Amino acid sequence: MTTSREAQAALADITGFLKARLPADRALGARLKFAYPDTGCVFIDGRKLPNAVHNRDEVADCTVEIDPVLHLKLLHGELDQGLAFRQGHMRISGDVAIAVRLGPLLLTSNNAGSR
Repeated sequence: MTTSREAQAALADITGFLKARLPADRALGARLKFAYPDTGCVFIDGRKLPNAVHNRDEVADCTVEIDPVLHLKLLHGELDQGLAFRQGHMRISGDVAIAVRLGPLLLTSNNAGSR
């Protein structure tokens, strides 16, 4: 079970990771929110360039609810996203295609080799 301190640290790490990895020259094209129950959220406003990443809770086109420590493991490739979804570790509401578009954007980042 994730402690509050671990969850808050993971939230900060995820925010920094996404700010560093999202490319400045390619927009996500929508608003995507990662909601972490009892911890907060990470919001990506990809309707403009560069993509804005912050922790304000705003209305999104797609929301992914997940444990922040688990999400950090997904971002670092330590866990399979499909498996986590099938096992019920994340719930997606809204336009699922938006969440799917995030992966390739992170991989095409200039920093893609620095995992």
